[in-house]
Amino acid sequence: MPDRDTTRINERIRVPEVRMIDENGEQVGILPTDQALRMAQDRELDLVEVAAQSRPPVCRILDYSKYKYEQAQKAKQAK
Repeated sequence: MPDRDTTRINERIRVPEVRMIDENGEQVGILPTDQALRMAQDRELDLVEVAAQSRPPVCRILDYSKYKYEQAQKAKQAK
């Protein structure tokens, strides 16, 4: 059975605010989730939750399909 992807992206992020990191890895700060989502959409990228256990959760702006591919490659190399 394949692992179900539990990463929350875009509209699946249901918290009022997030700690935001932009596509260049720069810390933006704590923003309302809808504002962070708009920033990602303006750049034609995705808002991806990378540290759900943090308060507030840490989210990055990135290309999710590329991120998912890189994570799969890392998992393969680890085996």
